[in-house]
Amino acid sequence: MNWVPVADLAEFEASPVLAREAGGVALALYRIDGAVYATQGLCTHAGISLAGGEIVEGYIECPAHYGLFEIATGRAQGGPVCRDLATYPVRVEDGRVFVAVGPEE
Repeated sequence: MNWVPVADLAEFEASPVLAREAGGVALALYRIDGAVYATQGLCTHAGISLAGGEIVEGYIECPAHYGLFEIATGRAQGGPVCRDLATYPVRVEDGRVFVAVGPEE
């Protein structure tokens, strides 16, 4: 996998959800209780950016139709969303956030 730098932890002070791109993949980054997570950045139902959504008890709520996805697993939580989000490994080093994208080597 290719570890790509995508954000600094300080950027989460403005918002707990960030839109980013790494290796041609649109991502949504989340900071919850000090942990950072990464999922695909677009809702599987309507293709809307999840970065505009609200975090609700460990779930991201799509801003278009209010579908919920579990952030840690990407699992869709019922209508109107029915397809899970892809999730990506994250690591933090010296305040910098890296996401692993691409094939395993």
